[in-house]
Amino acid sequence: MKCRTYGIDVNALARTQYTGVERYVFELITELIKKPLYKDERVFLYSSKVIKELGQLPYGWEWKILKLPIIPKGWTHLRLSLELLLNPPSVFFSPAHEIPLFSRRTKIVNTIHDIAFVHVPEVYTFCAQVRQHWAVKRSMKRSAHILAVSQTTKDDLLNQYSIDPVKITVTRLGVRLSDQKTVQKTKNHFFALGRVEKKKNIAFLIEVFEKFLEKNPGKDVKLVLGGKMGDGSNSICQRIEGSPAKNNIVILGYVSDERMRDLMAESIAYVFPSSYEGFGLPALEAMSHCAPVIASDIPALREVCDKAALFASPTDHQEWLDALDKVSNQDLRNELIRRGKERIKDFSWTDTAQKTLKVLRNV
Repeated sequence: MKCRTYGIDVNALARTQYTGVERYVFELITELIKKPLYKDERVFLYSSKVIKELGQLPYGWEWKILKLPIIPKGWTHLRLSLELLLNPPSVFFSPAHEIPLFSRRTKIVNTIHDIAFVHVPEVYTFCAQVRQHWAVKRSMKRSAHILAVSQTTKDDLLNQYSIDPVKITVTRLGVRLSDQKTVQKTKNHFFALGRVEKKKNIAFLIEVFEKFLEKNPGKDVKLVLGGKMGDGSNSICQRIEGSPAKNNIVILGYVSDERMRDLMAESIAYVFPSSYEGFGLPALEAMSHCAPVIASDIPALREVCDKAALFASPTDHQEWLDALDKVSNQDLRNELIRRGKERIKDFSWTDTAQKTLKVLRNV
């Protein structure tokens, strides 16, 4: 009996600080490892180093450590491409939209998280736009199947590219229900998590917060921003430095999972002002930690939050100001927290992994 092999690129986990895509890869692989393989199946994890956080691999799973000496960049298109040329698996799975240059000897499944470069091109350099367009178009053409992290992303792909809808499966992201936490501490901050960059609409959020403090003089409340610096962060930091509310705005940089949980649980509300998202994982995480959510009124966040959040246009200061005022009401906060606890029951990494494995087996 011929062995069916799956090769999965997990090199994103070689980074020390996990954000959106890395979180997806880690949680997905953690759940896939729990799924029993058929007798004729084997899985190879491709990486530049062993990821200790994944623990001991079960029978049928093994590491393929691919080193790229001398050259600091190009692991995917050079070293991984070489491996796929010399030792192609039955199916290669890339959990991000960029696939190796030389991979024609194997079937490909890959995940596309969003096409933000189409919806908010102004936050990308020209070169970045060209590369993103090229990578996604190539994925559309080369992949045997595409995984979209939301119905929103699938709809975006169908509207933007010529592709058969049957070729795209929605595998929504999940959240760990066991992470729920109730905190009774004084709630005196709004919390936003994500890269401090233009795409996340942070400058707009700062303007809204300034107006909120003007409307509520003397109120002891802060805006806490957690996340690494991204494109346009210098101008955002300069904006904060010149803001009348600068003493009430805190930039933490990257925060650990434990710290993130506390910041969400202790917040007045989790605020999500993005102009565009492919999914919106922090909203689910906020709900799991009993934080009310105020989210931009955009398709992905509507899809994720449904009736468990307050929504406001990402371009309307007054709508956001009204939402910040409303969420100070304890009865409304309690109702949003209750709805959030119910909503997250519809999302699980186990389900994400099960759908992913089904696609890998069927291509």
